[in-house]
Amino acid sequence: MRRVARPPADVALAATLHDARGALRADVERFLPRLQAMYRGIAVTTTPGTAPRIVARLAAAGVHAGTAPSNLRGPLYRLALRRAQALGAPAVHYVDFDRALHWMRRAPRELRAVLRLARRHPLVVVGRTDKAHRSHHVPLYATEALANRLVAARLGIAGRMDFLAPSFLLTRELVATLLARSRARDEGLYGEWPALLCGLGVPVAYVECRGLDWETPDRHRRTIRRVGLPAWRKRWSNPAEWDLRVGLAAAVVRTATEAVRRRPASPPVVVRVAPRVG
Repeated sequence: MRRVARPPADVALAATLHDARGALRADVERFLPRLQAMYRGIAVTTTPGTAPRIVARLAAAGVHAGTAPSNLRGPLYRLALRRAQALGAPAVHYVDFDRALHWMRRAPRELRAVLRLARRHPLVVVGRTDKAHRSHHVPLYATEALANRLVAARLGIAGRMDFLAPSFLLTRELVATLLARSRARDEGLYGEWPALLCGLGVPVAYVECRGLDWETPDRHRRTIRRVGLPAWRKRWSNPAEWDLRVGLAAAVVRTATEAVRRRPASPPVVVRVAPRVG
């Protein structure tokens, strides 16, 4: 009889997905069952523009947690957290679903090790290693690196922290507090949530992971095979992309600053940890 591996921790996954072309269908087929074996339950909310065949596959697997009425990130992400919280696990892990699929393919043992941290820490912020962050295209890395430094400074945190994966684990009780305090409607959520998480009044365990490297190429494998990764990557370094990323970074810093002003808190205690892979 084949031995069934037990989940590394009693954690529910909250995730969001936008996939208009159904580009991740093969990855969903291959890696969703493996993710289901790793978590107590999974709640994936989708944007209105996500391909119906992807939504149908998620629904057939019992993990589709609803479609938001609009593409606004705030309602979409909060819906995912609420639905994951309702699954009854003592802890919830948020990460974008395309990143979860990529992580399962890239470094499943690392993901399991991160989930085990929920046994010891009520709040875990999961960032990218510098190498994993630099794997993204230059406009994203450059603007996010600056935004991370500015947000950390607003929160009174010394040293490198990457808030913008975004990925974190927290207890169901802390999920309820986060949801009650969150107001951001769109991309400002990426700045609001770090500020709110660091203001929950508990130590912040911080871990960096290589499995959170650039997941977007997973959607474009055919093109990358044809033109090569360097040429494809270069396409992303254009004026329009720089404008987009500069605007996103500004929104992140602005909303984090507003959240700190709205709910002043002492600088959090940050405990830097490394996942024990194995």
